[in-house]
Amino acid sequence: MSEQTQLAPIAPEPTVAMMMQSICQGGITESNAAVMERLMAMQERMEDRAAERQFSAAFVALQSEIPEIVAKSVIPNRGKYERFEDVMHVLKPLLSKHGFSVSFSQDAGERITVTCHLRHAGGHSQETKFAVRLGGKADSETQADCKASTTAKRNSLLQALNIVVRQDCLQDEDDARNAGECITLDQASSLAHRVATCGADKTAFLAFANAPSFDAISASRYAALDALLTRKENAAK
Repeated sequence: MSEQTQLAPIAPEPTVAMMMQSICQGGITESNAAVMERLMAMQERMEDRAAERQFSAAFVALQSEIPEIVAKSVIPNRGKYERFEDVMHVLKPLLSKHGFSVSFSQDAGERITVTCHLRHAGGHSQETKFAVRLGGKADSETQADCKASTTAKRNSLLQALNIVVRQDCLQDEDDARNAGECITLDQASSLAHRVATCGADKTAFLAFANAPSFDAISASRYAALDALLTRKENAAK
């Protein structure tokens, strides 16, 4: 094929940035100012869509690496839950690895509403809100407010990342797992000493522990009893 018959290379289609540059080089006038404004709006929409695609791809990668989270903190007579700081300990390195950050804002009215702001390095972000009723049980109104705020903060984070905390280690399962196992003698001695020093009713405590004596307390009950005494000790300070 001769040089005369060769096809000329196809010029690339002009991009929005190229068109804006061309207008700027020719000078902004009243006649092309509106065109320039529409091109700028188009460029912003394209950048927003690109940032959203980056966010979605990184979010899929992040969720594939989030490990299974099992609740460890005991709520006496109710089960277990995972504290906010424990969840963040697991998530923080993964969020950083995939270009994410989280922050929180709060509004207070009849309920405390916490918003989790999940941001990606590409520029896109999303918000997830969680509201909690005020007036829960606590030693003071301030503690009740703090408890509601922390609960809303933890749950907004869990919902933002679609994290399900396993609740399969409840009391009945712990009892089945630790059937026949009692706390150690050191633990029994510690509990007896703490009951005496914080002014708790020994008979009522053992009844709550479902045991005739401290050394007969089931190992599965230790965490709940420890949490109970900790609250009493803190209230006495």
